[in-house]
Amino acid sequence: MTNTLQEQIEMEEEVRESIKKMYPSDPDHLYRKMALEFYSCDFEKKELTFRWPIQDWELNHMFTMHGGLIAAAIDTTSGALVRSLSKCRITPTTNMNINYLRPGEKADALLVRAKADRVGKHLANIHTECYSEKSGKLLATAMVNFMLIPEK
Repeated sequence: MTNTLQEQIEMEEEVRESIKKMYPSDPDHLYRKMALEFYSCDFEKKELTFRWPIQDWELNHMFTMHGGLIAAAIDTTSGALVRSLSKCRITPTTNMNINYLRPGEKADALLVRAKADRVGKHLANIHTECYSEKSGKLLATAMVNFMLIPEK
């Protein structure tokens, strides 16, 4: 088995395990309610995609997904990628800039793809795109920055 294939397998296993740890036992916790799912990852491209089904409780008064929940999906997906690549468990978001382009609609799902632009010693810069699973159209883009805090 090549190193790249082994690293790909390890990345996917690590991310899937990370998702399990994100789900607290409380059924009302945000992560459990949003029902995130692993979709794909690519070690060589430094990419991770999570699937977020759009549910009725997430809709705003215009019957589209609330922008704050789209932001949560972007932040969570981006953070999971950073933790996987940096091997740091503590990675607080320091800045997030989101461009909302189209609404997320009922009975669809967000495919949130995070790609690492740079993972350094102290900071990580992630470019994230959010697509409609049904149409494939781009719904939002974001630049998300994280601080990397090594374990002591």
